[in-house]
Amino acid sequence: MALVFAGSVGGAAGPAAADQSSVLPTDSYRSHPGGLITRNVYDYAPAVIADGPYRMWWCSQLSGGTVPGDDILYAESPSLGGPFRAPGGGQPLRVFDGTATGWDQHTCDPSVVRVDGTYYMYYGGSRDGSPDLTQIGVASSTNGLQWQRLNQGRPIITPAFEVDRPNRYGAGQPSVVHLDGMFYLLFTDTTASGALDNGAGQFAWRSTDPTFQSGVEVFSATGWQPRTADNDRSFSVLNGFSVDWQYSDVLQAFIVASNGPNSSGTVLEFLDRNDLRIHPHPNGLLPGTWTEGPALVAKPDKHAIVTPQGECGRVPIDVIQSTATAPPHTLGHFGFDLLTGRTCGQLTDAQVAALFNGYGIESAGLPATYITGGRRLQIQELGVYTALTGNRVNVSSQTFHQIPYGASLHTGVPAVRAAGRPAGYLLDDGRLWPVADNRLITANRSPVTTISVQQYDSYPKAPTLRHSWQ
Repeated sequence: MALVFAGSVGGAAGPAAADQSSVLPTDSYRSHPGGLITRNVYDYAPAVIADGPYRMWWCSQLSGGTVPGDDILYAESPSLGGPFRAPGGGQPLRVFDGTATGWDQHTCDPSVVRVDGTYYMYYGGSRDGSPDLTQIGVASSTNGLQWQRLNQGRPIITPAFEVDRPNRYGAGQPSVVHLDGMFYLLFTDTTASGALDNGAGQFAWRSTDPTFQSGVEVFSATGWQPRTADNDRSFSVLNGFSVDWQYSDVLQAFIVASNGPNSSGTVLEFLDRNDLRIHPHPNGLLPGTWTEGPALVAKPDKHAIVTPQGECGRVPIDVIQSTATAPPHTLGHFGFDLLTGRTCGQLTDAQVAALFNGYGIESAGLPATYITGGRRLQIQELGVYTALTGNRVNVSSQTFHQIPYGASLHTGVPAVRAAGRPAGYLLDDGRLWPVADNRLITANRSPVTTISVQQYDSYPKAPTLRHSWQ
């Protein structure tokens, strides 16, 4: 079926938005309208990543927190149909709540990304009676469960207060993607000059700094520009509230999900990788009831996930959103596959490598392989392979060999270490592969030899190998 249609439903402003090409057909529609979370209070605005199980953070409330107000809860499931439970079973966990005296008494609207073993959670925070309205903060974690506020606990984005509108929400509803070493952030600011009269609009910033306190570029009417007080919220790339986005390595475009024109579907919009004014494909509609905020299921770096069969011609689109109102609750799942019409063989080797980055790939008669840094790390010890990633797919031998070879890690190969440096492997590519967790050394049955710091530092470094979050 072809559920994607031409048109501009809440689309971007500007003439370049009309530069649309082919309609993307779809198939494999799937849904679980409820049952993901069974609770009696509000549950909405989730963030979901595929990281072995599906890991979900969302806005709700549990008694016994630091202060009365919104909390961010966590649960996980092996299936998008749920139920989502705490690790090991049981009721969802409160993993982030408000401060007693700070700006973020209420914490809501999480967006989570994992970069080099660190999770970053962007969230909206507010305080009852505060004239500052909603503001955006960020916290970090090594496991997605215990979080530490960054930027000395201060907000990283505050309302612009450029226009006084009836909608007094402020700056919030962040959504983050990590691409080419930069954090890309979409957010709402109802007080910005670039927002619509009702406060709708999405502003795009990017930076290598996860706190967005340095090196910030903003997307303006003339493209990406260094941030200034005049341009940081002058141009809205999308006209909507409560959106989520991810990056598709196959389409070479951002995919943005937002609440549709009515409660019967979620709008998908496609934004060019370099110029967010350009829509390379017409908008689409994913059928499914919503009451608040879709979450696009994504890889930990917020790139589009891969089908279990390792197909390059399909882009799975799955959203989780609240489906009942007053207040928004009953999280449901809706999805389909976008069909690109291209095989892996029609993609460049770099595109295929980017698509499977972070995955374990398996192909009959070939070594179990972990894709990191856009290259194949072939692994002999099964325990090491399964420890490195929870995301694993089958691929053809042709696809396997399209991804550039990196190195081979054989069982028992010696590791090296130096004072103040992590243990690591010197592999056949001539690079040193640091190991962040010694459980990997143990699993590989590797002896460890001490070398000098000078010798250790002389080797070119490969990506750090990290045990999966479990």
